[in-house]
Amino acid sequence: MTKIIKNFPVVLHQLFFLFAQLLILYTYGIGYSGTLAYIGVVSAFLAVLINLRWDIEIMVSNSQVIYKSIFDASLTIILMAGAILLFNIIIGTLIPLYIILAAIFISIHELLVSILFVQRKIYIYSFYRTLPALALILLAFIGFGPEIIWTVSFLFSALCLLIYFKSLLNKAFKEISLKRIQSINLRHKFNAAITASAFSFFSALFVIVINHYYGDDYVGLWSNTIRIFNSLIIFLLGACLPFILNMIREKRSYSEKIKKFFYLWILLSPLIILSLFVVSNFGLYIFSFFEIFDLDVTNVELSYIFIIGVLISFIGSSQGLYQSINKSIFLFCIIMLAFFTGFLMIYDEVLTFNAILKIFIYLLSFLTIMILVNLITYLIFKTNNLKS
Repeated sequence: MTKIIKNFPVVLHQLFFLFAQLLILYTYGIGYSGTLAYIGVVSAFLAVLINLRWDIEIMVSNSQVIYKSIFDASLTIILMAGAILLFNIIIGTLIPLYIILAAIFISIHELLVSILFVQRKIYIYSFYRTLPALALILLAFIGFGPEIIWTVSFLFSALCLLIYFKSLLNKAFKEISLKRIQSINLRHKFNAAITASAFSFFSALFVIVINHYYGDDYVGLWSNTIRIFNSLIIFLLGACLPFILNMIREKRSYSEKIKKFFYLWILLSPLIILSLFVVSNFGLYIFSFFEIFDLDVTNVELSYIFIIGVLISFIGSSQGLYQSINKSIFLFCIIMLAFFTGFLMIYDEVLTFNAILKIFIYLLSFLTIMILVNLITYLIFKTNNLKS
């Protein structure tokens, strides 16, 4: 119990983000909230492409030298950000510049806060995790639009972190040399990053499809249903997952890593069942405390969104595990299979909101089952030894 209380600050930022987003929903309405959610989802997807999951690599790998990782990750962010900006210009600025800038700032933020966690600076980690949420509230109440507040919030946090890590950054960039640059091996990072990017885009596609067919209000319904009814699960997952990843980092066999991951979700399962009962019976009533809307939805649709949120959390949390056992390519393959299946099901079809949600559930259930079968296979056949 003492250890749980001591580590509680790790998840404070989730409470602040939840409070900030629900306060914005209550104050500015479901359309403003939906636009903010859309920007957040797309920028988060691009951030994965830009930093190639160096934040996760630092947390799960026990062979990382921090200042060298900062140099490698910084160079990666510069190169990938430049490539995305150039590609966006070539295709005619399809992605707004403020979303790309937000992705760059998120990449820097995620990289540096992961170092704070590995250094066990829990309270400082919590402060910098919370900073964007506080800035989000302040900027929203000053009167800025969602396009501004999301980008500037992470810009502010990234600048503060760069100042905090000034000495470590100086040490990192003293390493700069052609030989050092040539020694950077991104192959493993690309496998993990491509997998994370594929899943991030797969998740973002849900929001893009809903926005395309139904607009900002339904995106707001989607995102805020997950915030309200999945918040406790996401909160506990956020509290435990960094520590689980750190434990996984120290284990030397597949089975030990996989068991740690399964223990986490077994502990969460009673809460998932209870939450599903609540949203299935009282979802619209509870949502009305935050925003009254006239959208054509029922408790059934809200329960579908809740299930989708749980499945997204499970698949997303498995990425760190697959990265730690160097099997990201499997996760990538099944995500791409689900993506193309979903694309074929949705392409050029006029679907009801209920039908879209059912398609999302089918695809995510397929992904979840494949992951469970794959991980259980590793346990049964005792493929335990990691390559050194």
